Amino acid sequence: MAGEMANGSGVTSEGLVKDAFRQIANIDRGLQGGNAFIETNPDALKEARTLDAERKGGHVRGYLHGVPIALKDVFETNDRMQTSAGSKALVGKAATKNAKVVDSLLKAGVVVVGKTNMSELSNFRSESPVDGWSSRGGQTLNPHRLGGAVAGSSSGSAVAVAQGHVPLALGVETSGSVIAPAGFNGVFGLKTSVGLLSTEGVMTSSRMDTIGTFTRNVCDAAEALNAMTQTNRYTLGLRADALKGKRIGYTPVPELSVQEGQDPAKRADSKHYADALEVLKSQGAILVPLGTLEQSVPERTYSDYNEALFSDVKHRLEEYLAGREGLPVNSLLELIEFNKRHQKPGEPDQNMLELISGLETTQDQRDKLWEAIIPIFQKTIDDPMRAHNLDAMASNFLSNNYYFSAAAGYPGMSIPSGMDDEGMPTALYLYGAANSEATLLSAAYVYEQATQAIKEPAFLPGIPFKPAPVITADADDADDVLAGNART
Repeated sequence: MAGEMANGSGVTSEGLVKDAFRQIANIDRGLQGGNAFIETNPDALKEARTLDAERKGGHVRGYLHGVPIALKDVFETNDRMQTSAGSKALVGKAATKNAKVVDSLLKAGVVVVGKTNMSELSNFRSESPVDGWSSRGGQTLNPHRLGGAVAGSSSGSAVAVAQGHVPLALGVETSGSVIAPAGFNGVFGLKTSVGLLSTEGVMTSSRMDTIGTFTRNVCDAAEALNAMTQTNRYTLGLRADALKGKRIGYTPVPELSVQEGQDPAKRADSKHYADALEVLKSQGAILVPLGTLEQSVPERTYSDYNEALFSDVKHRLEEYLAGREGLPVNSLLELIEFNKRHQKPGEPDQNMLELISGLETTQDQRDKLWEAIIPIFQKTIDDPMRAHNLDAMASNFLSNNYYFSAAAGYPGMSIPSGMDDEGMPTALYLYGAANSEATLLSAAYVYEQATQAIKEPAFLPGIPFKPAPVITADADDADDVLAGNART
């Protein structure tokens, strides 16, 4: 889209924003649309015209000048839109400032066309969460196969990009909430290293939360990261020969049992992963076989991680509610009571919120847990990378290795790799050490250019809903967690 405006084709930001609004009305909110947007920006067209005037006057801010984007409903914006994490209880006075990362993107010239739907409160409402559902936005659907899994709490942002309404949408991940929606909805998803981008002005759940992007190609993700970091380093390595001589560690190709082989998702995931490794090799990568990441993590670590996470959620949610003016609720207990009063038949319960509210973990205890846990997960990646002198690591998507890199605070990305027999996307997962985004983007770029595996959504008829087989710490079963039996 940026290139179309720059090449004198007559494409304008105003035209792109009008197209986005038209698609949102006719497709996203149509009878078979994905319901990705929770709200649109009433000032977007005015902002687009201002940016068009700048371009006409010879002032172009950069690659993203005039490009329409969407934000997960956790990014504060100083406009007439809400910031509610999908919760009706958080609809009130609009935020009075932009999230810091939003300011960076606006400076680069983007137009925010709307906020996207999400799993309410980042999937911390219910012990049995429904991915992509919120009391404010309803249910987001997978546009490839209606009724298929949308996965993770940033699902609306992934679907908005998959449907082509915007070329860029932002999400936030604790553990899987960017990577999983990208994989299941067939777009490129980038989760950044914890601390690389400021989360000021973002409703986060824990210290391990980080910002991610959804795009339809690697270049757009790299340009967005350039804008958010105010550098140009992330596009420099996007070259056709970027994989030559690079050492890529890979976990084993899954050996499926007879029963597992009957699952089209697992069958396709395994086949496409094997094919992806061959593509990486054909493009000059040196492949190094590795063991599974789970081998180096003591069982107790999982429950300790979730105790730290859930106590973080309580602390951050209480702090956020107390600090936002003009909301119907100002504490976690008030939020729980609001949900009780407004609960509709068939909606998810709020047992997770109630359990989190009852936690008595102190800040000192929580800090000690994090200090003990994070290095364990970091070692699952650091040790093999050092031992084998690796540049990056790869795994099949359904291996859930993104759980380990998320818990380590490290970057990762989901890259479309094909479609299974039911018309659902498959993905390759690339990850690496802290702040290795530039290396990972260059590897992803070569794979993307060699395969061109991304597909347009077909809006196929629904299939019986199957929860996404992912580990998202923000969707774990709280009883299991506190009993020391976190799902792995």
